[in-house]
Amino acid sequence: MLSLFMLAMMNTALVVGLEGFPTMAGFGLALVTWYLFFGLVYFIPVGFVAAELGVGFPREGGVYAWVKEALGIRWAFVASWMQWIQIVVWYPSVLAVCALAAADVFAPDLGDKKLYTVPAVIGIFWGSTLLNLFGIKLSGLITSLCLWVGTFIPTLLAILFAAWWLYDGQPSQMSFEPETFIPDLSSWGKVAIAMTLFSFLSGLEVNGVHFRRVKHPNRTIPLSLFVSMILVLGVSILGALSVAILVPREHESMAAGPLEVFHHFLSFYGLTGWIPLLGFCVLLGMVGHMIVWIIGPVETLRYAAEDGVIPPAFQKVNRAKVPRNLLLLQAAIVTLLCLLYAFVDMNSVFYIATVLSAQLYLVMYVLMFVSAIVLRYTRPNVERPFKIPGGLPGMWLVAGTGAFVGTAGIFILFTPPDDANMPMDPVWFVCLTITFFIVALLVPFVVYALRKPDWKSEEFEDVSHTPPIDS
Repeated sequence: MLSLFMLAMMNTALVVGLEGFPTMAGFGLALVTWYLFFGLVYFIPVGFVAAELGVGFPREGGVYAWVKEALGIRWAFVASWMQWIQIVVWYPSVLAVCALAAADVFAPDLGDKKLYTVPAVIGIFWGSTLLNLFGIKLSGLITSLCLWVGTFIPTLLAILFAAWWLYDGQPSQMSFEPETFIPDLSSWGKVAIAMTLFSFLSGLEVNGVHFRRVKHPNRTIPLSLFVSMILVLGVSILGALSVAILVPREHESMAAGPLEVFHHFLSFYGLTGWIPLLGFCVLLGMVGHMIVWIIGPVETLRYAAEDGVIPPAFQKVNRAKVPRNLLLLQAAIVTLLCLLYAFVDMNSVFYIATVLSAQLYLVMYVLMFVSAIVLRYTRPNVERPFKIPGGLPGMWLVAGTGAFVGTAGIFILFTPPDDANMPMDPVWFVCLTITFFIVALLVPFVVYALRKPDWKSEEFEDVSHTPPIDS
């Protein structure tokens, strides 16, 4: 059984990632405004809706089960597919951070060489995948350790380094004028970059697949989500500000994150001997961030397999109750995507992967928000130990805001970025993102149309109308 502490750490590890810091650092003090805005209209609605659905409908399968309850199997499969495919697209970006951190530890001169980057990202991902085959208990413990050692500690050090830098009278790379809190809305391209926050603040619902394994779920689930939201916003804002203060904008690498902070600060004060140790900490943090993502969406997709939507080969689990074949398929696809690093600039791959991941994930979130509203009407008598306050108007306000903002985000993200650090051909960018989005959206409908009756697992028990578990 999962405790409050472990669930809160797993939730936080899902969302907090060092990879988003340099992207948001480019906004200067305005990043605080952006984080608070998205926290209010998106991140908090996700947490509230996931909490209500998690304790009211604590089914195995998480989002798949919730959407199935409200909208049926077809849309449930679309939701679980989007949750899975977006993370497959996202892996190359976080793996780039892992590769650079590993280079800092073992061979700093290799960090920008493709002959090193490609094998490194593939090897790290396969290692993380194999670790997940031993089960959720082991991966949960490792995730908690990695979160503290590899995310909180490096981020805290980055914040302290930035504070010391200013205290020592060194020049800040960003302005502290009050007017810089106001975001630059002069072009849709600048707004589109801010919209990548959808990717950096997503994931609170993923651990819904584990809600049946939680001690005292009626109290633990909403409390763990609340703790996670505070930690995520605090760590993310302060971490991004440390990058903005210390790293010159023209030197920022989207894949480097706090590594650039450590290099800049420690080199200035002649303490470069600490760089390998801090690089190792960052590596642990990113691997821990990735480990918990590797298993969550795959678990959700497995329930679609049991429901007869995809072939029975993907229903199989090993002795640790882990969907082995789905994990191996995922690793094979990610391997092919990571080969792009051999041919395309790392910053371009990072940004495009972030955009595509955010767009696909937002489709799932819109379906989740709609499902929460529908279930208030179709299953009003289901006991919900945690309920979004305000009755139906409160639900419409919270879930409706999330659905509206998410839908708007999908379309805005098609806009090419307006940033000198990310030069891209606008036509190429728009064509690529639209094509990939349409194909990814159509695949689950095609697969659902081609499903066969014998795909449904004979051992599958339909739990769509089972009562909530006791607290």
